[in-house]
Amino acid sequence: MLQHSPRNKSQKPPPQTKPIDQTQSVPNIVQAVNDPEFSNVHVRHKRPRLDSASDQLEDFKQEIKDMLLSWKCEQDETIAKFMAEQKALVTKLVSDMTDMKQQNLEIQKTNIGIEKSIAAISDLYDDMKCQVKRLQGECSDYKKLAESLDKTVRDLQYKSRSSSLEIRNVPSNDKESSTDLMKIVTAIGNTVDLPISSNNVRDIYRNPGKSGNKSIVVEFASVHTKSDLISRVRSYNNKQPNKDNKLNTELLGISGQKRAIYIDEHLSNTTKRLFYLAREYAKKHEFKFCWTSNGNIFLRKQPGLQQILVKSEVTLNELEEKN
Repeated sequence: MLQHSPRNKSQKPPPQTKPIDQTQSVPNIVQAVNDPEFSNVHVRHKRPRLDSASDQLEDFKQEIKDMLLSWKCEQDETIAKFMAEQKALVTKLVSDMTDMKQQNLEIQKTNIGIEKSIAAISDLYDDMKCQVKRLQGECSDYKKLAESLDKTVRDLQYKSRSSSLEIRNVPSNDKESSTDLMKIVTAIGNTVDLPISSNNVRDIYRNPGKSGNKSIVVEFASVHTKSDLISRVRSYNNKQPNKDNKLNTELLGISGQKRAIYIDEHLSNTTKRLFYLAREYAKKHEFKFCWTSNGNIFLRKQPGLQQILVKSEVTLNELEEKN
């Protein structure tokens, strides 16, 4: 039971109301608050009812679905982007492969052309090799023929000059005659103790040329006289201990400056050149002897060693290679 505090007696009692037999409630609380009938009624706000476990599970499921959907969208975008990139890359690779295939075809065509060219060049090289070999053989034959012809010419030239010799470094004068030349030859014979008369000489003259001391060519009646004179002159010069006492103009009674006189076989121009080259080779390689005999040129390095016959410049070249 409810108990109230005592009322003041001066106050009038409240008017009698009907007993409260039942309670009334208004479904719309907001309307009831604003209704004057219930304006003095205090409304107690209830604590919100917590959601049930099933609602929470549904919310959790929804969140998971949203997350999965968001992740799926992101993955779809990523995959789409990746697929686009891969498609572009594959397209580029296909294009590159197509280009490479085309280039490979062109290279193959080029290689085929090169192989054909190489085959043609190889055949041409074989033909040229055969031709060179044939030409080398012909050249060797021609070389042998040329050497044989050269020897034949030198032999003919020597035979035409077999009885002639050449006297060099004798001064000449403008009024010189064959008689004056004969006196020189006679004086040479007397010096080396070999009497020579005009009967022994078939012809005598000076070689044509621009030099003031043109050589004197003497053609004897016999080869024996020519060879004997050359041999005696060499023997005379070898016996002289002093180089100045060798055969010279003073011994022959020729006025003027004293000059050495040289006597050799009358060689052709070709043989003279070969003799000059042989003498130069002898000086270079210290050969003590270089001489001519019967139109042939010989070398000997030391006394007692074998003599070398110089047939042509080829002989000198071969000797040069050996040294």
